[in-house]
Amino acid sequence: MRWTASLLLGAAALAGCSANATNPKDAENTEARRSGNQPQQDSTRLEMPPYPSPETWQHASERQRQRAARSFEQLKRRKVPVYQGPLMVEDDEEATLQSPQDVARRTLVLWAVELRAEGVAQEETLAIINRLDLWGSVSPEEERFLRDPDPDSEECERLVWRLESISVLLWALGYIDRLEWPNRMTDGAKIAKILAPREDNPEFITGAKLRSKAEILDAQDLMMRTHWAIRDALLHRGGMIPEDLDWSQDEDWIPVTMSAAVGIVEQRHYVLNWLVKFLDPEDWDHVDTPT
Repeated sequence: MRWTASLLLGAAALAGCSANATNPKDAENTEARRSGNQPQQDSTRLEMPPYPSPETWQHASERQRQRAARSFEQLKRRKVPVYQGPLMVEDDEEATLQSPQDVARRTLVLWAVELRAEGVAQEETLAIINRLDLWGSVSPEEERFLRDPDPDSEECERLVWRLESISVLLWALGYIDRLEWPNRMTDGAKIAKILAPREDNPEFITGAKLRSKAEILDAQDLMMRTHWAIRDALLHRGGMIPEDLDWSQDEDWIPVTMSAAVGIVEQRHYVLNWLVKFLDPEDWDHVDTPT
């Protein structure tokens, strides 16, 4: 059966479609590979980095200051480096969320893409799109991929990471209770258990409801700051990060380009920016994740 095959593939697929691929292939990793620089450990990594005071941010609303403070509270537990200047997501009154129905549709589209990337038969993944008439929610790049009878293996390796985006959307829709610290890859079996019985049920879309805007903005703020720390490590800290994204530990440091946690953070930041319509992207293919 398809679900059994998919779940067996899940753990290996998140590490990439080939045995040698263990991390996402994005622009940041490509830049690091091309640089030829060997990562060096940071001898000062155990020191608590300085944290700015949101109360001094003149152009931030009180909600933005409090949101940043909540993120800092989580990041300080792990001594995560943070940007020293004012950095914030949109205020609650300014942010506009995707509709619950569009979030549910995007979840199913990503589910079809992820399954196809794992190697599930094309006719079965296209059926997920066709049964609930989801083509209007499929991006141009996704349609090209789904209609390709023989997709490129490297693209498959990249797209299996969409499972991390799916988990965020299921959290936003209330099917997952909380987003844990992004140091462990999503349990594919858990995602399949939620979506398998719903992928052809129109009520998954028509009855969709979202968490509060405040919760979603909190998650976006935390991921933006965590993503900044990763990029800062790549550019200014010898390219080394703790495997569990816990800077307070003096062990298990690895190159950014070898970290599964990097892929998790990238996917979460991407999908959360889509959720709040950050910079009003043209479609799913054009979401930006500046830090």
